[in-house]
Amino acid sequence: MRRRFLAKTGTLAHSARGILQPAGASSVKQPFYPSPILPAQCHWQPLGRQPLPPVIGDWIADSGSLTRRLRQHGRFAVQPLRQLITRPTATELRLAGQRPRQHALLREVLLTLDGEPVVFARSMLPLRSLRGANRVLGHMARRSLGLELFKPPQATRRAVWVTCLDGARLPVPGLHGPVWGRESLFEKRGQPCLVAEFFLPALWARPDVAGGMPSHHRR
Repeated sequence: MRRRFLAKTGTLAHSARGILQPAGASSVKQPFYPSPILPAQCHWQPLGRQPLPPVIGDWIADSGSLTRRLRQHGRFAVQPLRQLITRPTATELRLAGQRPRQHALLREVLLTLDGEPVVFARSMLPLRSLRGANRVLGHMARRSLGLELFKPPQATRRAVWVTCLDGARLPVPGLHGPVWGRESLFEKRGQPCLVAEFFLPALWARPDVAGGMPSHHRR
């Protein structure tokens, strides 16, 4: 039986140095650089506020490591898209309990199974969250941030929000139709980290994942 989430919020932000860029991504400090899907297009609601399709709901409400679960279904890899220090969206700062106009490290990646993108992920780490032993979180390159968050001392997931948006807004060619996503607020060594994960249709198209999912939720 998989554990379910509790919802709560965290705080903090400031400055950091020496953040490395992953292969194929940028990590220089830049002015506000919005994602193609954020902020206005995402209407986040607390988990449990709206009904979810059973299989999708099981993945969204799973409190374990998404990376570990994906690895049960194929050859897993991280494909970096971009990484930079910039001002997050107002929504991200609010969900993470940060003051307006703070800078943070933003990272966007695709998680793939057998070479096919199945999850689009965007993480936001306030610069203060990258100090001390947490500095490794800014140097993930092609490694999974989730695995690092779940290493001892394991991060605590303080809150989860859910949304559904048009897949055409995600940086995945040819994607269309509704895509469900979750936003999780973690605390690692007492510092906040916001992680958004959008579950792509290719994930539900895999027979070992979809099971009895209705066909209109598949690709």
